[in-house]
Amino acid sequence: MKAARLYEYGQPLRIEDVPVPDPQADEVLIRVAGAGVCRSDLYVIDGELSEYVSLPVTMGHEIAGWVERAGPRARAPKPETAVAVMVGWGCGSCEWCITGHEQICSNGHEAGSTKDGGFADFVLVPHPRHLVPLGDLDPVRAAPLGDAGISSYAAVMRIRSYLPGGSTVVIIGVGGLGQMAVQIAREITGARIIAVDRRRDQLDRAADLGAAQTILAADDTVAEIRSATGGEGAHAVLDFVGTDDSLALATRTVRQRGIIAMLGLAGGHVPFGFYSQAPEAVLTTVFAGTRSDLDGVVALAREGRIETLVTTYPLDDVNRALDDLRAGRIDGRAVMTPLRS
Repeated sequence: MKAARLYEYGQPLRIEDVPVPDPQADEVLIRVAGAGVCRSDLYVIDGELSEYVSLPVTMGHEIAGWVERAGPRARAPKPETAVAVMVGWGCGSCEWCITGHEQICSNGHEAGSTKDGGFADFVLVPHPRHLVPLGDLDPVRAAPLGDAGISSYAAVMRIRSYLPGGSTVVIIGVGGLGQMAVQIAREITGARIIAVDRRRDQLDRAADLGAAQTILAADDTVAEIRSATGGEGAHAVLDFVGTDDSLALATRTVRQRGIIAMLGLAGGHVPFGFYSQAPEAVLTTVFAGTRSDLDGVVALAREGRIETLVTTYPLDDVNRALDDLRAGRIDGRAVMTPLRS
């Protein structure tokens, strides 16, 4: 089979022939329909997440496809079932896995980083619990649900209890994940959504998806958000960027006892002190999501309550897709499709 593999940080992925994996025990072999291209892939290639990566590796952690075959112990969906694949693969036996939080398992793996991922014809998944059936959803269009969807859903669920009637949520960065978060917040909260981004086209898309107000990131963004919230600030802020600037914006616009949830991996920091943000405001990270979160976002998609905007690339154009992502030329989510006919 063909696979796009990373051998050296800072270098293009190599398309090469590798053996098709043979599932053993509880493993399930998935025939890839599509694998999303994520900004975190750029951080992996640039070596910024090297402590979490095992080279060489087939990249691609946002995967959907069809069950091909399963190991002898696997209670997997029947062959040809369309499935989304969990982004985090826990050990299955530690306290985090037992309580449903495999994405933060200390002994776990992640497709495309520590285990071979979905930029290939097939991907080997260690256990059927990492698969969620898609029903009649197109697995190519559903591929972003495995990361953009699950992460955004988990983030909105994390802040949901901070959003009473008449509340406001600010979403900083409305690219692939942020656009998903706008839709999910629209569907499962009653909050007014304010979208912030440096790109007008992204803001226009966010408005179409349900943002009540859009703000072009600039020097007066804090004042605009304060004005839009009656001077009180936002009940919750989702930061999908994660730079020093975006975190500073978040801390200056969250209200008392509000919450900031950061998902962006840009390496930013924010000072923490008694007066560095509103009184009793909470700052947290969101690391992908749980199996329950993937169930939830797939259900929303199956009900037609959220949509995914995808641009497809054949696998041999993977490096072009990564370049387009880096240059900001992709609307929604890029999805790699296999080379097979």
